[in-house]
Amino acid sequence: MALVIRTLTGTVRVDGKDAEDWPAKDEYIHEERALSDKNGPEGGDRILLENQDTLIPHVRAYKWGGECRVEVDMHALLEPIPPIPPGIQAGNIRVWGQARFFEGASEDTGDQADIKPFGFSVPPWKYGDNPITWQLDMVNRATVGQDDWARVTFNLRNKSSD
Repeated sequence: MALVIRTLTGTVRVDGKDAEDWPAKDEYIHEERALSDKNGPEGGDRILLENQDTLIPHVRAYKWGGECRVEVDMHALLEPIPPIPPGIQAGNIRVWGQARFFEGASEDTGDQADIKPFGFSVPPWKYGDNPITWQLDMVNRATVGQDDWARVTFNLRNKSSD
């Protein structure tokens, strides 16, 4: 059986609002990071071998407004492939983890406002296909800061490493 190798590419984007009391203006984040961003601490696309879990660390923390932070813990796994006929593309990538939204007195606060687990599959990409998009919405349910929110959007492709 041939070794199966796939490459996970794409972006993770965080949009959010840190609501302020008048007369201060609300503060927003619109930040997107590429898995292939060479400026990240890990850099490079995620090359996956069948059945090997990979942590994707450089999408982790997004900070804004002096009080808000989103942390994304993301894992990927190339799922096992049953025997298939030659020339057929196969090999879904399973992506999972959790996103945590913090809001407090600083961007380094430990006050967690919301947490969302996620898990989805990214099928093999074919030229012309759109990326797989997955979205998480989080809000601050506390009495103070309840207008604060964050949205995490994944746009991912599962490409052949041939």
